[in-house]
Amino acid sequence: MKELNIFEMEQIAAGTEDNLFTRLAAAVLTGVVHGVWGTLIGGTQSGANGGLLGFGLGGNVVGMFWGLAMGAITGAASGFAMGWDSSLAIVEKSFNNLFDGQFVPWAQ
Repeated sequence: MKELNIFEMEQIAAGTEDNLFTRLAAAVLTGVVHGVWGTLIGGTQSGANGGLLGFGLGGNVVGMFWGLAMGAITGAASGFAMGWDSSLAIVEKSFNNLFDGQFVPWAQ
């Protein structure tokens, strides 16, 4: 009897099983990762037009929390919509780009 590999198992099973649990796991994964990237972008870019008396720093703080909230919300929604496999591929690509020095989160 032949042992089936992953590709053959997916063909027989009509692809990976997609249920509520995998959708919720994808939502949590992408929500956390996009929240981190949103914090990074919001915290570093939003105070770029800051002026005197520390108003630029205030802009960075607001942008950091806004980036965290919006990144987490939109990341969770997109992760739920895409499913586990697509979400994991995007997360892996973003981390690989980070470690390779090619990280541009707004182009993911």
